[in-house]
Amino acid sequence: MLPVISMGLWDQIKNDLNPQFSLLRLMEVLGMDETDKREARNILHQLFISGKIRRISKNMYQKLE
Repeated sequence: MLPVISMGLWDQIKNDLNPQFSLLRLMEVLGMDETDKREARNILHQLFISGKIRRISKNMYQKLE
């Protein structure tokens, strides 16, 4: 089971993300390094499920809010 992220996290980072962004951009905004890639993907998955973003290609996402 994935850890539940706070939507407060989304509120903190959504303005720092481009309308379309990559996993690497999310990691940069969150201050994550290469070893945190799995955690970053989990965060993206939860944001997708909650309807905050949509996946537009293998490595690109789009903000919906």
